[in-house]
Amino acid sequence: MSQPQKKSQRSGSKQNTRQQLLEAAAEEFAQHGFQGANVNRIADIAGFSIGTVYNHFPSKRDLMLAFIEEIGKEHVNYIQDQVTLEADPKLRLRHFFKAGFAFVQTNLQKARAIFNTLNGPDEEFRQCLFEAYAPLFALLSEQIIQPGIENGDFREEIPPSTAGLIMLVYLGTGSQFNPGRTHWIESDAVADFILQALMQSK
Repeated sequence: MSQPQKKSQRSGSKQNTRQQLLEAAAEEFAQHGFQGANVNRIADIAGFSIGTVYNHFPSKRDLMLAFIEEIGKEHVNYIQDQVTLEADPKLRLRHFFKAGFAFVQTNLQKARAIFNTLNGPDEEFRQCLFEAYAPLFALLSEQIIQPGIENGDFREEIPPSTAGLIMLVYLGTGSQFNPGRTHWIESDAVADFILQALMQSK
């Protein structure tokens, strides 16, 4: 095997190990929060030694910061990919909530860990979350709200803070998902509520 092949193989193995550790961290952070999370348990869940964890992440705090960045990017990319399939701003808004809710349902542990952190006391983590999710604010503002105003679908006097308010609605409703509940608010119902506030009176 050539040196470039060996290097590529080592790099791939290292990335796989890192990904497994982040998956295990999602489970631990979702169940116990940051303060209650235990690095030994994360190592056990992932099937690695504690030394392997610290080879990739110098501390539990570094692991949490990496987790926020990684899952935030995954979450944002999933929503962006679905939203940009549509050209109409109203449909884009519907896809925003549909994709967001679908991500929560299929990545429940990751989403719970993110929601727990968002509502937690650590300012550094909340700032990291804000930076990770900043592209969604831009998506709402630049690719949904502004085009909707230009098309004459949305009211012109929509305040600049509207994208932030929509994000709050999404995060608030998304955090309520629980597989054990028989009823959960549907994405279309939330989108209808937002659209009613945004749209021009006809």
